[in-house]
Amino acid sequence: MDQSLLPNIYDFISSTPPFSQLEQLQKDTVATAVVISYHGKGEVLQNEELTGQGLFLIRSGSAEQLDAESGTLLARLGAGDSFGYTQLSKQGQSDYKVVFLENTLLYLVNRKVLTLLTNDNESLDAALNAKEWVRLSSVNESAGQNNSGIPGIRNLCAGEVCLTGFAKVTASTALRETAKQLALTHTELAVVQEEGKIVGVVSGRDILRSCVAGELSADEPTSSIMHGEVITIEAKQPLYEALQTQVMYGVENLPVVKEGRLIGLLTSEQLLSNTGLQALFLTKQIMRAQSVERLSELGAQNREVFSILLEGNLQPHVIQQMMSHLADAYVRRLLGMYEERHGQPPCSYAFMAAGSLARNEVQLLSDQDNALILSRNPLNSAEEKYFAELSSFVCESLDKCGYPLCSGHYMAMNPQWRVSAEKWLEYYSSWIADASQQAILNSMVFLDTRFLWGDEFLVTRLQNHLIGLIRDNHRFVATLCNISTTVQPPLGTFKQFVLTRDGKSNPHLNIKKQAVNLIVEIARMYGLSAGCRSADTYLRLESAVKNKLITEDDCRELSEAYTFLNGMRFKHQLLSLQSGGEPSNNIEPKDLTQFERNHLRDALRIVARHQNAAKLHFAGGRGLFN
Repeated sequence: MDQSLLPNIYDFISSTPPFSQLEQLQKDTVATAVVISYHGKGEVLQNEELTGQGLFLIRSGSAEQLDAESGTLLARLGAGDSFGYTQLSKQGQSDYKVVFLENTLLYLVNRKVLTLLTNDNESLDAALNAKEWVRLSSVNESAGQNNSGIPGIRNLCAGEVCLTGFAKVTASTALRETAKQLALTHTELAVVQEEGKIVGVVSGRDILRSCVAGELSADEPTSSIMHGEVITIEAKQPLYEALQTQVMYGVENLPVVKEGRLIGLLTSEQLLSNTGLQALFLTKQIMRAQSVERLSELGAQNREVFSILLEGNLQPHVIQQMMSHLADAYVRRLLGMYEERHGQPPCSYAFMAAGSLARNEVQLLSDQDNALILSRNPLNSAEEKYFAELSSFVCESLDKCGYPLCSGHYMAMNPQWRVSAEKWLEYYSSWIADASQQAILNSMVFLDTRFLWGDEFLVTRLQNHLIGLIRDNHRFVATLCNISTTVQPPLGTFKQFVLTRDGKSNPHLNIKKQAVNLIVEIARMYGLSAGCRSADTYLRLESAVKNKLITEDDCRELSEAYTFLNGMRFKHQLLSLQSGGEPSNNIEPKDLTQFERNHLRDALRIVARHQNAAKLHFAGGRGLFN
């Protein structure tokens, strides 16, 4: 090699993932070992030219990867992109070929040097793994690391920060003595134990309310007012799960147990001091709100909550779950508020979430999808008016709280989605029996449902009805598959535009429509086929594994791709917020780093591969419930 080229090669290696993470000596090793080659437009690399060679880096120019058998486009590559690591352990015929779109300069880091480097560097080994999901997993894991050197929310467990000095009493302890124990330990919650087992909890407010406002004797036993249903958390569980539990159940103090034994108490103050996530305790304020105006004021804090969660380095799914818990709290408070003002409903009913809220995947740009199930029919005019006004009140108030009205009118305020349980059963039966594209398009939002308020049995019955219908009509999922795979992931991203699979260029990537939703839809198909009642994307994939519809590796691939795509989506939304802009699902290629582009391709390849697999699996309705 011409030694005068070394500085340029070193600079390129130093700024190109994954080598940019190496130490200086290792970068020197790579730079001096680089083999340079030139390739003209239309030239092809394949088979022995690729297998077992090493890692190819495009210094300048562009190329495309095509499947060796079908010729299907796998990726479009430009300067800074790499290929070859999936062929390192192969000999002879390669899985794909590389066709150069213009005159291209290549750097090759041979297999021997790569082996030497990866043996000493686990992160580099993961970054060059032949499996996309392993590469994405390393990115997803590193995204949650706290780079400040200060223990963060993902690095701590409940047992590490819980209070060990707190009030412990028995059921027979007098309320007077329990109050003294609370004062001595400076805690708000006393844990009631009998023979080493937790039997209840009681708070200082409980004692004050009962003994002062309620005129109960302070000599009465603690068991007279304690709460018997106790939510606990295991000491080994991450702190973010404790935080999530507090938000979900609206509790401020969590007993911490280890192997069934009480070891401490985790308070909201401890979580605040260890995480800085003060805004998450918005839930308590929501449940205490007495007006829509107050709820609207609280809704203005949703962006702050989202930003703080992201800055806390939580996994995207955890962020979505917490944002969903907040949305749940608004819905439940509004329903409770309406019933408080207008009296008990004329018959039992269920308020049901649909869409992203049903999947626990709410984020900043989520609108509202919901419905009402009534326990009987017909209703008289006064009864119909009650539920019509309830639905309008909830939906319009949610809009004021930051959850826009659904543009497709899939809301309880639409009379079509506020009907009796029997009518809902008829809806599902007709949708499934029809199995036409239009029928499925009309029903898709209600293929994801979750109970929120009222009579849970009404929702459970409907979900079970849907699963039973699908078991008897395989053509429905086959048609659903055809619809869901109409949109295909773009497999090329250059610095200024996105190349779709048909070679056309777009000014941006809509990461929701062109990537995230595609995995949601794959999971929906497999989840419904597996009889999974949960709409959660990860749980649907796990259910598909249990029912042997997909493999463990399939599940891991899709889960890691889904996590990565949402992580990229939220990161760019956060950057928009921090710069004073409006967050969106559109990502400009110029805003992507080379590192992001490389791993985005990994994720999109996974999506494309599993779309094709789903088409084969569900073609003509075959493959369900085997």
